[in-house]
Amino acid sequence: MSTTFDLDSWVKEARREPFSFTLAGTDFRMPAAGELDKSILSAVNLANPSPTDIETLLRAGLGGQWAKFDAIPAPLAALGELFRQWQKHEGVSLGESSASADS
Repeated sequence: MSTTFDLDSWVKEARREPFSFTLAGTDFRMPAAGELDKSILSAVNLANPSPTDIETLLRAGLGGQWAKFDAIPAPLAALGELFRQWQKHEGVSLGESSASADS
């Protein structure tokens, strides 16, 4: 007799701490990168994200905070580092996550 896998329970147990950072003295919080909804998979190339893909991912992660974040000037290199730190918080790069197409 097989047991039905309860994906809802797995999702609840797999929740990770949100990622927090500051920019220009403003606090921001994003979910752990792996917590983004699966719908993002059709919008970005996770294996080799372009600058546009990174912006799309950051926008999704910041959600309602995006407008405030976007209004603060920041160098492009800072966005790349923010993305790397967000991935590091997760423990793996987005392209290596369990939701990647290569899994």
